[in-house]
Amino acid sequence: MGILDLGRYKGIVFAITGFLVFMAIIMAVNHGKAGQFSDNVAGVRFLENRAQQPHAVYDASVQLAQRLQNGEKIDETLESLRKAAAAFDNSLNSLANGGMITDSTGDILVLPSMTEPAAVEQLKGASKLWDGYKAKLDPILRFSGSPYVTTQPAPAPAPAANGKNAAAPVAAAPVSTVQLSPRGRRLQGALNDLTQYGNTAHGQLSTVLASLSNQVEAHSRKQTDTLRYIQIGGMVAALLLLGAIFLFFARNLRKEEASSNRQRKETQDILRTVNEGLFLLDKDLKLGSERSMALNAIFRREDFLDLTFDKLLKDIVPEKTLRTAMDYVALLWGERVNEKLVKTINPLNEVEVHFDNPAGGFDTHFLEFDFNRVKSEGSLSHLLVTVNDVTKRVMLSRELQESQEKAQAQLDLLLRILHVEPDSLTSFLTDADVSLKMVNSILKEPAREESAFRAKIDGIYRQVHAVKGEAAALGLKTVEQRAHAFEESLNDLKGRQSLSGSDFLPLVVKLDDLFNHLAQVREMLSRLVDLHHAIATKRTAGGEVGAEKVDQWLAGQDQTQITKALVAPADLGETTGAVGGLERTLEDLAARVASSQSKQVNLRCAGLDGVPEAYRRAVKDITIQLVRNAVVHGIEEPGERAKVNKAAAGALAVEFTPRGSDGFELIVQDDGRGLQLERIKEVAVERGLITPAQAAMLDPRQTMALIFRPGFSTADRVTTDAGRGAGMDLVRILVAELGGRVGLASAGGKFSKFKIWLPATQSAVAA
Repeated sequence: MGILDLGRYKGIVFAITGFLVFMAIIMAVNHGKAGQFSDNVAGVRFLENRAQQPHAVYDASVQLAQRLQNGEKIDETLESLRKAAAAFDNSLNSLANGGMITDSTGDILVLPSMTEPAAVEQLKGASKLWDGYKAKLDPILRFSGSPYVTTQPAPAPAPAANGKNAAAPVAAAPVSTVQLSPRGRRLQGALNDLTQYGNTAHGQLSTVLASLSNQVEAHSRKQTDTLRYIQIGGMVAALLLLGAIFLFFARNLRKEEASSNRQRKETQDILRTVNEGLFLLDKDLKLGSERSMALNAIFRREDFLDLTFDKLLKDIVPEKTLRTAMDYVALLWGERVNEKLVKTINPLNEVEVHFDNPAGGFDTHFLEFDFNRVKSEGSLSHLLVTVNDVTKRVMLSRELQESQEKAQAQLDLLLRILHVEPDSLTSFLTDADVSLKMVNSILKEPAREESAFRAKIDGIYRQVHAVKGEAAALGLKTVEQRAHAFEESLNDLKGRQSLSGSDFLPLVVKLDDLFNHLAQVREMLSRLVDLHHAIATKRTAGGEVGAEKVDQWLAGQDQTQITKALVAPADLGETTGAVGGLERTLEDLAARVASSQSKQVNLRCAGLDGVPEAYRRAVKDITIQLVRNAVVHGIEEPGERAKVNKAAAGALAVEFTPRGSDGFELIVQDDGRGLQLERIKEVAVERGLITPAQAAMLDPRQTMALIFRPGFSTADRVTTDAGRGAGMDLVRILVAELGGRVGLASAGGKFSKFKIWLPATQSAVAA
């Protein structure tokens, strides 16, 4: 904007400028007149002083005549006369020359009053009078030398006869006769003429100078009156001009105020009506004074004065979210930042906030923040922040997502059930039901001591982990996820310093959820069996199965996927009937875990169809845990295996062999990296299972035994496949409960081998 582009302030700027110029003119005139006053005062003093000079000339001439008559020296008196005459002559010439005089400091002053006609006439008369005076003075002022004739003084008296100073009368001074030389007599005559002329002239000259002094003083008074009138007129004009300016701008200000009030009212109406929270942020991240009324309801507060953005969010969002938000807002203030690009990474697009409620808890809401940069004169001045409470939208979106996920989970569960052998699924449901009932019994057991509570946690952990492992092996993701969430709650209880009976109440809810979900799986399986029989009956009779039969129990599902899946079991049985249920379960488990770990594995099973009924569930739980551990911890990724000249796919073998009266032998072996003994010691020390001193004293056999400790795991993070440290503990407990024993062999970088001896069936039952 140009310097003269004043907008609506142009009028006031021009008016004030004119007023200041007028006052400057008045002050300049006043200053000039004040200077003239000073000159006039100096002129009056000058004239008063010069009015005495004619008397000085006359007195000097009289004194000179007296000294000449007395025969005294006349040099000094003559010089005084010359100076007095020269000074007066110079003064009179200066006054006649336009009134220019020289003051005592040497400055030349001009007296305009000396140019007036009356003064000019008086100066002319004085000049004529002075010219006659100077004619009389001229022969006297030009005189030089001595005016006297030399005379002989009288002889001095003779001394006393005895040569001593005898008393004698004082001798009189010698008397000489004054004799003027011819030049002296001419000088005396000139002095007599001068004295007679000056007797009247000097008074007239003094009168003229006194009259001129009065004229200067009168002229000065006239100028004073003129200046007074100018000042009064200037003040009156200034007041009138100031009043005009005031009236003009008072009228304009009323118009501006009316317009501003109208605009402010419109703005307030908008801010009061909009449902969004609106406010401005300055560079110090301070909220502006203008904001929408909806902001009070959104943030549940009334006081926003001097509030900064971080304080606005501090008590309602987590510290991490607050730091991220402040970093993002700081990023928006960058002049070179692409605003559209930055908006795509807005961390406050849908932020969860918590407000305290009167009941003592808190209410959860979701707020959506939108930031727009405001520029003024080409530079960034503010951020316009728009806040919306999107809680309803988020909740509806989540409900819809949960509904979709639930429907998809049911469909996935259905499709998975269709591919699971009925015997394996039925066995799982039976075992899971037993495990969950055991969990229910453990929860009901009374406990008061801390050790009893810890024992309850360990017992529940083993049962839930077994259910989770078999569900993962069968690919029942929904069951596995619920069991994993149950473990999360148990892990939270483990981390507490002290426990009470009320701490176990949330587990009852999760247990009920697991029971209900398994009941849904059982009901779905029952319907699939009925549907399978109906399809088989229709096919045997040569008929077709109508789609409406399927819709009766699977309304709303994808008929194409279900129809394809329904055909699969019939075809699947022809190709995989020789494979036992446990073998198929382990193969699926190994393939799924290997895929999630970006690995490849070939599983070979032998003798699993010969597992006695008494060992069926134990062997199933044990092999599931060992196969999962082998894939997660033992088998390397293809790239790592290639570096040590191994095949890309790891080899994993599960063998169950009867040993007659010696019982049974279960072997699980892989060709992976083996047990890393130093890593096992390091993790055991980190988790507080042993001390560093104890770790240094362990031999390889004792080190390998650490993996069976409760809570031990070398996994970097907790997943559904590893990280809890419960799998090997479950294996140890199951083997111990059957009266068996576990052997472990490993070679670093080559293999790991678990050998489990189980007693004969009768011995196991007795155990």
